[in-house]
Amino acid sequence: MRVPPLYARKGWQRFLAGLSVGVIFGWLFFLMLFGIMYEKQITTLKEQKIEISDLKMQNQTLLDDKENSNNTEIEKTLLVKNIEVTFEKDKELPLNSLTRHELKKEIQSELNDLLNKDLGAISRTRSFIISALENKTLLIDDVKYGFEVKQFILWTTVEVELAIKLVQ
Repeated sequence: MRVPPLYARKGWQRFLAGLSVGVIFGWLFFLMLFGIMYEKQITTLKEQKIEISDLKMQNQTLLDDKENSNNTEIEKTLLVKNIEVTFEKDKELPLNSLTRHELKKEIQSELNDLLNKDLGAISRTRSFIISALENKTLLIDDVKYGFEVKQFILWTTVEVELAIKLVQ
């Protein structure tokens, strides 16, 4: 008894060729979707790590200041409780979200000393803070970034809007 020569029939040849091409395209499509999903997961994890480290640093600063200061003194004055950093939209310098988050983390760590400080003392040194931010140069992925302060709002929440520029 012998096996029939199905490989010689044109119908079977087309079927097997279509099946193999379909498997290859399906595998490539799966790899592409898996890569996109994995990249989003990595970005989400890095954003969450940055947020966790910022919150830990802010919590430690607040706990240290609480131990060092008198409660009645705190109740009499307005203190900075939060720092918000935003970046101006720039069409000439498109940055990915991970780079933006790393820049935001660095700027917030620079401004972290303002937490739980008196608004009067901070307002007296406002020009110094702005010039310190504008003179700050950050190196991320072998690219140097500088900043220009567009808006600086000082209240219990310090809001800073920055324009990002490349530094040569």
